[in-house]
Amino acid sequence: MYKLDTVVLDNGLTVYLYPDFKRHSTFFQFNTYCGGATKHFLYDGKEWSLPDGVAHILEHYLVECNERGNFLTELGEKQMSTNASTSPIVTSYYFETVYDVAYGIQTLLDGIYHVDFQKEKLEKLKNPIYQEIRGRMDNKFYYANRRRMENLFPHVDFRDVGGTLQEVESITIEQVKLLYDAFYQPKNQFIVIAGNFQKEEVLEEIRSFFQKEKFSFRDVEVLPYPEDLSVRKKRDQFSFLSPMDYAEVSFKIDISSYTNIERLNLDFYLNVFYHSAFDIPSSLHQKLVDEKVITGSICCRDSIFDHFLIVTIGAYTKKPQVFLNAVLEEVHNLDFFDEEIFDVDKKNAILNLILRQENIFKMIFPFINNILYYDYPYLDQVEDVYHFQYDDYVQKIRDLDFSHYSLLTIKKE
Repeated sequence: MYKLDTVVLDNGLTVYLYPDFKRHSTFFQFNTYCGGATKHFLYDGKEWSLPDGVAHILEHYLVECNERGNFLTELGEKQMSTNASTSPIVTSYYFETVYDVAYGIQTLLDGIYHVDFQKEKLEKLKNPIYQEIRGRMDNKFYYANRRRMENLFPHVDFRDVGGTLQEVESITIEQVKLLYDAFYQPKNQFIVIAGNFQKEEVLEEIRSFFQKEKFSFRDVEVLPYPEDLSVRKKRDQFSFLSPMDYAEVSFKIDISSYTNIERLNLDFYLNVFYHSAFDIPSSLHQKLVDEKVITGSICCRDSIFDHFLIVTIGAYTKKPQVFLNAVLEEVHNLDFFDEEIFDVDKKNAILNLILRQENIFKMIFPFINNILYYDYPYLDQVEDVYHFQYDDYVQKIRDLDFSHYSLLTIKKE
């Protein structure tokens, strides 16, 4: 295994380097701590509030409306695999290439930092974004995700990264430029490079670019939401074209007292929890199938918003209320713990970490998530999993407060 190096430039930009000369290609990702939920902030002493969708529009704008033209198209013409994305907390731009890494770095950074903000360009750019939103509106889970945020967080006005048609239509070029000026500065950004590259050459390419750029470091602070454990709506439903009803329960759990390492460990424990309580081998799953409540699998997922953990358990079901009641009873009783399943999951996690080294992306993407969600800029190690203990797993799951939740049913039309 190769060593991961961390370099912080004089301008505050952090660069993580993971050279691996067994690979044929190089992966480069540029990240800015600015996402769909970055809506309320203090900038140079003034408070600002933006609608949903601004960070996503800014991502598209930088790609298409910089002084070079569309830099993703330019990289693609060089046979580089490239794209950009916006999540609730970060916007990322990346490319993968087998040659000419310096050209890729120069092109991507050039596009991000040399932008031409014009109202006419923004209005033209909105048309494909309208189509993107309309495409999502054909999916029932688009509405379910929005309802989940609305019902769980009474004091939060963030619904999704893309925003609605009305929100996107209202966004101005001044708002897009404001978000760019506030957050697209080196001290708020980091780069990850992995694969077949020469460390000093890559660092020199990055340094030389930023030495030519002039940055006025700006004072910006993301404002926290005044959120508590209350929920806006305990029970909700809507109708949508679907072959069967879909029901889910979403739990809102305060993890503000958890350290970053505790949050990272909890990620493993939650996967064991899902496997033990809701996966196909579980007694609950078998019971619900036998009683013809469900015919397929139970979907379990989680996410972190601010200092809250959101755990969502859902399934297609013929008896929505029976399913929801069964899930609530399972998490409130917590009588499904099985040390044998824990040991099996632990061995699988160790095996996956070992096999992960064969795929550079399976190494790097979890590393980036470690940075973003746990402020833990390190690669996961086999030794980390060895330290997990069954008793600690049981205690950590029992410590979670599942008493704050919202039920959602999607009724088939």
